[in-house]
Amino acid sequence: MRFLRDPQSVLTALCGLSLIFAFLFHSDPLAYAAIACGSYYAFKSTWSSLAARELDVNFLMVFAAIGAIIVHRPLEAGVLLFLFSLSSTLESYAMSRTRNAIEGLMRLRPDEAILVTESGEERVRVEELILGQQVKIPPQETIPIDGRVISGESSVDESAMTGEARAVEKYAGETVIGGTQNQSGTLIVEVTATIEDSTLNKVVHLVKDAQDNKASGERVSSWFGQSYTKFVLLAFAVSLAIRYFAEGRDLNTALYSSITLLVALSPCALVISTPATTLSALAFAARRGMLIRGGKFIELAGQVKTIALDKTGTLTRGKPELVEICVCHEAPVSVGVSEPLNCDDDGACWKRGKAMSEQARHILSEAAAVEQYSAHPVATAIVNAAQANDLPLARADHHEAHPGLGVTAIINGKPLAAGQIKLFERLGLMPSEDFRAHAFAMADKGMSVALVHHEGDFAAMGLADAPRPEAADVLKQLEDVGVKKIVMITGDNPQTANSVANELNIKDVHASLMPQDKEVLIGQFSEEAITMMVGDGINDAPSLARASIGVAMGGLGSDIALNAADVVLMNDRLDRIPELIRLGKLTNRIIRANLIFASSVIIALTVSSFIIQLPLPIAVVGHEGSTVLVILNGLRLLRGPGS
Repeated sequence: MRFLRDPQSVLTALCGLSLIFAFLFHSDPLAYAAIACGSYYAFKSTWSSLAARELDVNFLMVFAAIGAIIVHRPLEAGVLLFLFSLSSTLESYAMSRTRNAIEGLMRLRPDEAILVTESGEERVRVEELILGQQVKIPPQETIPIDGRVISGESSVDESAMTGEARAVEKYAGETVIGGTQNQSGTLIVEVTATIEDSTLNKVVHLVKDAQDNKASGERVSSWFGQSYTKFVLLAFAVSLAIRYFAEGRDLNTALYSSITLLVALSPCALVISTPATTLSALAFAARRGMLIRGGKFIELAGQVKTIALDKTGTLTRGKPELVEICVCHEAPVSVGVSEPLNCDDDGACWKRGKAMSEQARHILSEAAAVEQYSAHPVATAIVNAAQANDLPLARADHHEAHPGLGVTAIINGKPLAAGQIKLFERLGLMPSEDFRAHAFAMADKGMSVALVHHEGDFAAMGLADAPRPEAADVLKQLEDVGVKKIVMITGDNPQTANSVANELNIKDVHASLMPQDKEVLIGQFSEEAITMMVGDGINDAPSLARASIGVAMGGLGSDIALNAADVVLMNDRLDRIPELIRLGKLTNRIIRANLIFASSVIIALTVSSFIIQLPLPIAVVGHEGSTVLVILNGLRLLRGPGS
């Protein structure tokens, strides 16, 4: 059994058994045996606190137990230490779920990798691998490091990282993540990240960060564990002085009553109620593929009133496909104006399902040569279309990205620009009105439009990116969980944005936004209400950081997502957003209930100790019993909002 491997659990069980027999046989030696078992970890924690010059609830419980022994009440001391030990064991269980998540992630990484060299193969330590080296991954072995598939095909089980129990097909050009499991085929992978910069290492650090970002309730609990402890000791001293000197009671009676007051006032339940709840919520979220940086952000998730969702990759599939190309030639200088070819002319334009013209093939090849260096979904779609048509990709020199606008480069000695109309306005390159009208018409059909200019020619490339099939239902769920304002933000053109918004029944749309525009808008929303920003983590980093709570979709392998977001959805599932909000709301409700219950017990016991001669066992059971109950209430979250 697992608990037999945990010394604290074993000692708690022995303490409880000793108490039962001590009560049945009225045996003081058995009561002292229970005290010995129940006090070990309490004494150990108290000694550590005193060494750090701190006073906490461990000290209060040890102090109270010693007092009970002094007044010859070993059974009461044993009950106190047993219940305190039981609550500490439950607390350790909650904390271990987060700790086990870290240890489990670390165990995903193998110690060695098969390095492929010119002279053959050799096994090396994973930490010795450097960028550009190639490793071989046989079937049924764990992928040791982040990389890109050079050769081979296989299915890879990414469930340990994403929580999704399904295999993902991998082939040449695909990325793989260290810690995932290769299944059917052999892969040759080029190393793209050292062990320090690997996705797995970043995830481990993110999970560790979760223990530092405390919710407001946890910060209150920390204060009770330190400052309030001093007040309890002062109250004990004043009570002892009044009962002994002013009321003239004998020392044992005065000490007994004062110990009862100390136990009644002790804040154990208050101290542990919030951490036990948030740690349980963090553990559940991690199992569902939601990595949260700490209790602070679970608390905020439960208070979200405004949610802003990026369009591409969040509300849509994030995998646009090229469906149309229209080419516009510059007219001869003597004519003086640019006249586009008829857009229905197969010599100038192409639509999906038809044979691609030479002019369309030429401009697509040149555009893909520039876009091959970008990870943006539109760039990926253009490159995929070129590869599907077996088009060569020329070398692009002086490649320069213009965030939110597009890219420029030199192809075959001549400049090429690809991106939005704003890029061409900045460069002083303006196509004819007729051509622009056709590009707008493509956008009106719901396409994202990328413009290209090279060697005097303009081209409009239309890309279609369908909404996620679950998007409409998720938006309905967001309204059901209390989100008052749902906004779509995008850098895409208004026509395409409105097409998606109309399909999903989103009323509030902000289009043609550059990254800095998104950041300003999110800042305005955050000043008005608790705002959640949901993006793909690729170009939304400023907005994710500016929001009250930033959520990155599909964070697996995205450095920006792991660094900028407060919550990373490793499995790219949009329906995790309402689940996260429900988890936050339930966490906040449980924390409030725990704090109210724990405070009420303290007040009731304290008042009773003054009005009546409250027996120490009742104070102990009331105090430690409330501690156990709030922990058990918090542990419900290990099963999630449905519990």
